[in-house]
Amino acid sequence: MKRMAIIFSVLAIGTLVLGLVENLTNFRWAAGDHNTFFGNPRVVLNDGKVALILTGFLVIASVVMWFMALRKGHSDQRQS
Repeated sequence: MKRMAIIFSVLAIGTLVLGLVENLTNFRWAAGDHNTFFGNPRVVLNDGKVALILTGFLVIASVVMWFMALRKGHSDQRQS
């Protein structure tokens, strides 16, 4: 579980950096490259905002995994 928590934390940091760079610079990979928020045509997001939303989900998942990994590590006794 700890290994998965580390992987998700690294992914969250990577997408946070990518999302911040794209959002702050208003970078577009291609012209007209916008995404709708859950299919709502009135709410259009650029790729940076979508990456930041994904980062939020990854942070929540990694925090839960870290909590479970640390809790499991404290409660386990030597098993034989």
